[in-house]
Amino acid sequence: MSESCLDIPTPPIFRLPLELRQQIYSHLLPKQPISHPLPSVGITSVSHKPPTSNLLSTHPQLTAEILDHFYSISSWKLIFSHAFNFFRVDPELRNLERSQILNRIRKVEVVFFCDILLLKEYPSFGLESFCAEIRRRATRACEVLNKAPCLRNVTVSWIDTTLTGGWDEKATILHPLRSLADVAERPITLCIGELNGPPDVDREKFVKALRDVLGESGHLDMGQGDAAVEGPSRLRMLAFDVRQERQKIGNYRRLASCRGCSGYELEVERNGSERVVGSESAV
Repeated sequence: MSESCLDIPTPPIFRLPLELRQQIYSHLLPKQPISHPLPSVGITSVSHKPPTSNLLSTHPQLTAEILDHFYSISSWKLIFSHAFNFFRVDPELRNLERSQILNRIRKVEVVFFCDILLLKEYPSFGLESFCAEIRRRATRACEVLNKAPCLRNVTVSWIDTTLTGGWDEKATILHPLRSLADVAERPITLCIGELNGPPDVDREKFVKALRDVLGESGHLDMGQGDAAVEGPSRLRMLAFDVRQERQKIGNYRRLASCRGCSGYELEVERNGSERVVGSESAV
């Protein structure tokens, strides 16, 4: 071990039990949704306030514990809709696919959003094409999420403002979720999140459709997942205005810093650029 490592004093906080330290970390990482936490990555929002650069620069062990706690409590949101991410950041989620953040996320909320504004603006755009495009986006997202080795919980939310009926066609949008349940070595539990739609689509009908998709191998938790209840207007704003909450994260030198499963540490700078630090041999 190098002298520089030996010279780092152990902070007094480590005299406390881990459970008490985690309570302190929860106080430092409150539930405060931040939209577009990584400017170059197609994550719509994260449920908890990320740790600041100052907090991550105090002590190596403290950094490791804080990051581990942050990823254990935070949920990362992706929205699937025809209009969302159209000419926007990371439309095919390629930056997310390359990001080391993908190695650490454990909980994700996916929102299927059938937006009436699109059908009003393009009345010739039929329901079948509408659903096919959302299904394509969901398929791509599930391909990326299947590369997240630590992912264990996926909350599924459904927002439908179209009032068009056609539930049998719309239910096919859920089919890509089956791929998340097919990875035996990494069991994922799916939870029901926010359900907001026409009267003919109640919770029972939605649960049945999701069970049909998952099959016998799927794990479906009937309890409420980590969904943040947000109306259609809020979802549209989240998708289209990537600057709206940038002021909340502007004072972070590094929005996130983590050591992925490959042993590399990723720093996401305030301007959105990413820098990889260390190597596979890094301790």
